[in-house]
Amino acid sequence: MRKIFIYLVAIAFIVSSCATVTRFNQTCLTCVSSQRLSCQKGECPTSFLIGGECYVTMIETGENIYLNDILKEENIEPRNGINFTLAKYNGRYFVFSDSFKKMWLLEPHKRNTAKIKAIELPENNLGIVIFEIYDNQLKMRNSDGSKEFIFNDEKDKWINVKPVQAGE
Repeated sequence: MRKIFIYLVAIAFIVSSCATVTRFNQTCLTCVSSQRLSCQKGECPTSFLIGGECYVTMIETGENIYLNDILKEENIEPRNGINFTLAKYNGRYFVFSDSFKKMWLLEPHKRNTAKIKAIELPENNLGIVIFEIYDNQLKMRNSDGSKEFIFNDEKDKWINVKPVQAGE
């Protein structure tokens, strides 16, 4: 009986190791008119308050991101109508509001939970930012396009890609 069990486990391992692997793109952006069906230029999702829970919905996918823990870290009272810009990039979520001092990275953890991590912004007072995909990288720019940054996945850091003009 024990030999049969060992053989079955070995066969299952061999069969599972032959499974086909395919590319799975988990990328979705907000505040980019070409990415949203009903988007006005620069239109971003806003927070909703239901009971004591404040959340924002990624309209493109229908996913809700609960904000209470992030708002607590930012010393912001949960409320309706906080503007957000969101990016789901390679399965991780970037959450930003023009009211925030930091950007927040959410990494799926266990069922219906995520680990949150604060990411320093490359500059202060960016206002509402717009996410784009550029050369298979996540790009962020301010609304007037004068400041652009690329996210370095290895360092979890934003890198300035727009040269500073003389006299600035």
